[in-house]
Parts: sequence; structure tokens; C-alpha cells
Amino acid sequence: MTTQPHEPPTEPPTEPPTGQIAVDWSWTASEQEWIPPEIDISKPSAARMYDFALGGKDNFAIDRQAVHEVGRVIPDLQACAQANRGFLIRAVNAMAELGIEQFIDLGSGIPTSPNVHEVAQEVRPGAKVVYVDNDPIVMTYNRALRAPRPGVLALDHDLRQPHGILDDPRLRAHLDPDRPVGLLFVAVLHFVRREMAIKVVEQYRRLLPAGSYLAISAICSDGMEPASVELLEKVYDSSPTPLVVRSRSQVEQLFDGTELIEPGLVDATQWKNDENPLPIRILGGVGRIV
Repeated sequence: MTTQPHEPPTEPPTEPPTGQIAVDWSWTASEQEWIPPEIDISKPSAARMYDFALGGKDNFAIDRQAVHEVGRVIPDLQACAQANRGFLIRAVNAMAELGIEQFIDLGSGIPTSPNVHEVAQEVRPGAKVVYVDNDPIVMTYNRALRAPRPGVLALDHDLRQPHGILDDPRLRAHLDPDRPVGLLFVAVLHFVRREMAIKVVEQYRRLLPAGSYLAISAICSDGMEPASVELLEKVYDSSPTPLVVRSRSQVEQLFDGTELIEPGLVDATQWKNDENPLPIRILGGVGRIV
């Protein structure tokens, strides 16, 4: 197998803003000496860009360059990534408090800490989590985490194929398909075409048991400068996952068939939290399937 040298580790771009999550982690025991051939480092990866914006180390020069391009116009990009991660943590905690003991994290990204299983198991020690992604680098890190983690399963799937995921025998052996699930679409549906995303979420909603919850966060154009929206879309056009920025009404459509829990669909910085909105508007909400 042909190998390539791993780039040297980089320092996080800046310290996380006061009150945000500390993110000094690395899920690898030591720096890899090679990059798996299926990983294309000639184009930025959404997962690796998000990792860098969060202060992680599992990214490459092309990803850092793309983040810096956005950062020239939107200097608070790292704070936006932190705010979205904060929403995920609070949403998982809220669903666990409401009795949810099994979760599916779609488009889970490169492992970070605290992750879904850590948050859920703080509230529900027996909570089970399935991480789903189809990005080669994400699955590489998931494969590196083979040490037993109680209640955790990682699967390589495309989130746009609900039946393939929910009918996977490994998932069905890990979770109880008749019990409610907390389904997470956090910072991932803005990489799915508008009309397709509505149909995909609807399929999951029809397949999951009543009493399940959907947690969704997505970039919203309302309140953003048009130039910022254009720049975001331009940067991600060079990646394998082009960006789709939705209006508020288009984000609301994703929650059709659910009852939003308090505080409804709001800026991710303010969902069960009290921070100032950021230049990149990210709306977040949790809806109960009825």
C-alpha cells in the first residue's frame, strides 16, 4: 500500500471564547504516519474544516485554508462552530432528561469530546448511541477507536438512505427499534439539497416510533449579509459537500410532523442558553414526533 506522510499537528486557531466548550483533544494515540488512500487531501472536507474550527487537530492544510477564507469575512467562524456544538450538547441532554435512552447521530463527523454518548450517559448511564457517517476520514478515526465503549456503535452509511440505516442488522441489534430514539441532524442538513432534505427527514419521521425526537441545526440566511452567504457557498463549492443555506421558513419545514419543545426554533446560541447571535446564523430546535 502506498503511504503518504501525515502533516505535522497544528495548534488550534485561537482559544475558545469565554464560556464555550474546551476542545483540547486528540482521539489518536499518536500521530499517524500515513493517510489512507481513500482520503482526498486535495479538496477541503466539511468534517475536517469543522474539526479545525472547533480547535481540533485532525485536519490538513487545504481545510485550514478554506476555514481562513471564510474567516477573512466572518471572523467569528470558530465561535459559530462552538455555538453549534453547544446546541448539540444541550439538545442531547434535554432529550435524555425527557427519557430518551437511545440516539442516532447522523453525519457525526470526526469524534470530539464531549460527544453524544458522553453527554447522554451522564443523564442515562445505560444510553446507547449509533454514530453514522460516510466521510472516509471520519470512519478512519472511528475504526481507530476499537477499544470497547459501552453502548456505542459506528456505522458507515449515507444519511440520505433512511431505510438502509434503520434496517441495518447491526443497528437493530444495538438499539430497540420499538422504543423512541433521539435522532440528530446537527450541522449536516445544509449539505443536503433543499427538497431532498425535506423528503429524507420525512422518511425518518415516518419510520421512527412515536415519541421519538428530532434535533436539527442548520445555517439560515435570514439576518445574514448576502455577501457572507455567497462566500460560504463559494468556499464549500470546492469541497465534495456543497453548502445549502436555507431561509427560516425552509428550516421550519424540516420540523413538519413534530411538536417543537421549548424554546422552539431559535438561534443555536440561544437554545436553552443565553448568548448573543453570531454572524453566521445557525437555527436549532428539537421536535417530538407525534
